[in-house]
Amino acid sequence: MVKNREILVFIIIGVLNTSIDIGVFALLKYGFNIPNDSHFIIYINLISVITAIIFSYFANKYITFQHKAQTKPREVGSFLIVNGLGFIVNTTILRLTISLLPATILLPLFLSFVPSQLMDPAIIGKLLGTGGSMIVTFIGYKFFVFRK
Repeated sequence: MVKNREILVFIIIGVLNTSIDIGVFALLKYGFNIPNDSHFIIYINLISVITAIIFSYFANKYITFQHKAQTKPREVGSFLIVNGLGFIVNTTILRLTISLLPATILLPLFLSFVPSQLMDPAIIGKLLGTGGSMIVTFIGYKFFVFRK
């Protein structure tokens, strides 16, 4: 049974987790000037997702689902599988957004309102991909990883 508290806490932790994920992604993308059509976009996505996964494991285990049992290999393995699926969803949406949403479409819409980095299809794709992966990971954590 899903509790309202779990959903609310998962969303709050998800916002923190998303900030870590997108922050690391943007730092690497703009710090190393990686173009959207580069295969390195997948590598920096992997680095940012792994960074966020480490935070996510501890925050969701101990805060969201209040799972007090000692960590077992099965728990870690299932956590990695669920996050692997989340990474596939995240990266698929990221790549689709980059290929289907050229930056020139967004420029006239938000010319003076939004910083140009936020109009970057990679950042938009990262946000959309994170949303998709949150659905997959919540279901996986609740019913597979941290089940009571």
